[in-house]
Amino acid sequence: MICDKAEKSNTEKAESVFGSIFERNEGKSIKRYQPQKTHRRLFTPLILLWCMIFQRLNHDHTCDAVVNKIHNGGFDHIDVDPRKAKLSERCRSESTAGYCKARKRAPIGLLQQALQRTLECSQEIAVKTLDWLDRKVYLLDGSTLLLRPTPELVRHYGQHKTAKELSYWVVMRIVGLFCLQNGVVARIEESRMNISEQALAERCLSALSPGEICIGDRAFGMFRILQAICFYRGEALLRLTRMHAQSIFKRQLYPGNDLDVIWTHSKKDTLNPGMPTDPIPGRLIYVRLERTGFRSQDLYLFTTLLDRDRYTRDRLIELYGLRWHVELDLRHVKRTLDLHLLDCKSVEMVRKELLAGMIAYNLTRLFMLASAKVNNTSALTLSFSASRRRVLSFLFEQPSSVPSSSYKLLERLAKCKLANRSKPRIEPRWVRPKDKSFPEFWEPRFDARYRFVLHRLSLAIY
Repeated sequence: MICDKAEKSNTEKAESVFGSIFERNEGKSIKRYQPQKTHRRLFTPLILLWCMIFQRLNHDHTCDAVVNKIHNGGFDHIDVDPRKAKLSERCRSESTAGYCKARKRAPIGLLQQALQRTLECSQEIAVKTLDWLDRKVYLLDGSTLLLRPTPELVRHYGQHKTAKELSYWVVMRIVGLFCLQNGVVARIEESRMNISEQALAERCLSALSPGEICIGDRAFGMFRILQAICFYRGEALLRLTRMHAQSIFKRQLYPGNDLDVIWTHSKKDTLNPGMPTDPIPGRLIYVRLERTGFRSQDLYLFTTLLDRDRYTRDRLIELYGLRWHVELDLRHVKRTLDLHLLDCKSVEMVRKELLAGMIAYNLTRLFMLASAKVNNTSALTLSFSASRRRVLSFLFEQPSSVPSSSYKLLERLAKCKLANRSKPRIEPRWVRPKDKSFPEFWEPRFDARYRFVLHRLSLAIY
């Protein structure tokens, strides 16, 4: 329900929400982001941070688009200093060299602290009605990103191999911990492909607080993940394979079972030596999901939530069904923000670009969460792509002050609702065929040019 503008309580609430999101140069909290002995160049830490956020939110992710935005006055309202001229007047060059050098010398801790600040803001404006039985729920999942095969990236991450031959791309593995209630990413970890998702997930689980629930699919239904969750005093809801479920119970399982079990690690399990390896009690749930017109599926769940009166079997199955939201979150990260392909040439810049993308993602989620709180709606019913466009316009195309136009933005975001379909939409996992006029590229461009020149020389000689 959209509230009336005349209600002062909602307006004050919106301004208080935006006061925790926006911080100016005069704010004390900016000093924690600004490293010591930083030269007062054109791109100060605050301006550089907002430039990198704009670069990920904008549809054009080039550095030239950032420089063009500076000349058009898109960042004049961020660096407000009466002793200096506007940023658009001080920036006289059209070259991207200054911005690229600023990104290179920026400490990665600046982006890490900014990402942590977005997580703190999401906890400050959290909506209690979104909690599942007064508990915070986090979703764990992994994916991959593509990188250009520069020498440094190939040495660090390795080049991906396919069934045919060595691929052109460098593939980076990522694992993220997303909040179910608002979609904010709490932790993101990256590494090369020979590091498993389970090893990266152990690092992400350090962001859990006592009592928070972590949901994982069959890739994380292992004892080492459960070991890490219990070490950080969280609760687990993990899907198991049939083999793991039978190895835990060691007897015949039937649909509808809700059994008390004790999960003991086996000799084949990889364990974390810094965490206790004691057997972990829990519940093993086995149900067979049947739907008309579809193949039945067997669902094996292990959970450490032992109270059957409060956490019934049907509630846990329904909660695991909400795990699909993490797939949507990863789709927004990779496709809506175009993080599926990073054009950076060094390992450090790849990590900075990934963190900047996560900050831009969390910032959009914060606006959606603030709109849901003011207008008494659910943040999960709002469209992320539509909200991103309006947030981008609000931040960098409207130089007006934040309190005067913040409530209007919250009203607009509340109207960006997802389509309410009466029937579920089913899409086949097919890819439209590409143009086959030219063969596929399976080698570095330099080698292809060299081979092409040799071929032309041989034709000229003979």
